[in-house]
Amino acid sequence: MDQWTVTIPTIRTDGAEQTRGTQTWVVYACLPHEAREVALAAAATEAAVRHRRGAVLDTTAVDVARWERDDVP
Repeated sequence: MDQWTVTIPTIRTDGAEQTRGTQTWVVYACLPHEAREVALAAAATEAAVRHRRGAVLDTTAVDVARWERDDVP
């Protein structure tokens, strides 16, 4: 099982103004599509929604990459 970095774009609308951001998760999974599903489930929790202040997820632009650490050879 590998660690994956999953970055999900977010959009928060305040009146006519949109603020774009991201919410990033480091998850364990065997395959990239599994990592995406784990992160999307985590992002759907009440705590995650509160953390991003109600911003909605742009699930069409999710980025999944193997987690690379600088401190591991």
